[in-house]
Amino acid sequence: MTETPGSDALIDIGDVNEQLKSSIQGKLSRGSLWNFQCCIFRVPATLRRHNKSVYEPHTVSIGPFHHGKEELKGMEKIKLWYLQDLLSRAPTPNTSLEVFIKHIRGLENFARDCYAEPIHDLEGDKFVEMMVVDGCFIIELLRKNPAKTVPIERNDPASNMPWAILALYNDMLLLENQLPWCVLECLFNLTTVYEEGTPSLADLALNFFKTMTLMTVRAKPNSRISETKHLIDLVRTSLLSPVADEKRECPVWEVIPSMTDLLQSGVKFKVGNPQDILNVKFNRGVLEIPPIFLQENAESIFRNLIAFEQCDPWCTHDITSFAVLLDNLINTSKDVDFLSQKGIIVNVLSNEDISLFFNRLYNDCLFESFSYRQLSQELNKYCRKPWNRRCATLKREYFNTPWSILSFIAALLILLFTFAQTLFAILSYN
Repeated sequence: MTETPGSDALIDIGDVNEQLKSSIQGKLSRGSLWNFQCCIFRVPATLRRHNKSVYEPHTVSIGPFHHGKEELKGMEKIKLWYLQDLLSRAPTPNTSLEVFIKHIRGLENFARDCYAEPIHDLEGDKFVEMMVVDGCFIIELLRKNPAKTVPIERNDPASNMPWAILALYNDMLLLENQLPWCVLECLFNLTTVYEEGTPSLADLALNFFKTMTLMTVRAKPNSRISETKHLIDLVRTSLLSPVADEKRECPVWEVIPSMTDLLQSGVKFKVGNPQDILNVKFNRGVLEIPPIFLQENAESIFRNLIAFEQCDPWCTHDITSFAVLLDNLINTSKDVDFLSQKGIIVNVLSNEDISLFFNRLYNDCLFESFSYRQLSQELNKYCRKPWNRRCATLKREYFNTPWSILSFIAALLILLFTFAQTLFAILSYN
């Protein structure tokens, strides 16, 4: 049989293609990249670039993403000290390392699946050890501050130095610095004696963060508490209001008018319910906004909550929508000053800082629904009515002081008196 020229080359190319096909097929996976319970993410670079420092811990590492960093190793001894204190106190028969390890090892696979990337550098025992040490540290910290359900030793550096508590507040509300809620709840249940009035883990956590969230009053656990994923999710759900349950089938909305436009149209402002911070309402010309507490860590809280909403595909965009609402309302420091005078913004920052803060808070964020779509429609409809603007102008220019109102009443009375006098004269003449 005569071989045709180039047949060897064709055979060789066929073999190479088959090898490449097998190689690609070997890399393919039918499984999902994420598990349903995935809820702890690294902040995307597109969000991180706006302010890297608000996404990374500066004092303590919680969980695997920042575990072992040199600048955070100082807290590892304190974590172990807290664990030793818990074991020495032994509040329940289950308070032992053996029991902790047994239960957390049973949760290991689930806990690993909560993170958005594989934890290769912490295999087996190391991962379980980290979960036990970090989890017990958090639980003991919540019990000591400010609840004081357990005694605080005089030589406790984490609970006796104000700067340390403030730093821990900030680091424990970072998206990348979280433990799965199931791990915390497991360790909490193993070390808690349940009696009447015993606070739940959620109550302790919200009490711990009560001065550091955006609310002027202590938050309460949301009805979604059974679905809690981690501490930052707990804080987020405690902020949610009934507006989160509205149907949002239409993804299109109008920009909410600025404070200047609203005031020029005669809109009045009123302080809303402090327990329902996201529930902004408009009724009969009155815009009701709950008070919002802004301090040094406000940007960190806002950005990490928004990052969580951007990363979790099953998460609604209520905090992002709230940031958009405030950005639309606030354009200048005068707007902040007005809201501060009304008691709607309670802040320890400068008015200029706050106006700039909201104007760039949700850069590079994308969301399919807007929680305040109906509110934006109502406000725009009100502002488009010429009569509302004319009445507001009249009131602002001619009735802005008690004296101007009295002058108008006096002039009106004189006019009526003159008219009556003239009418009486005409009737008398006839």
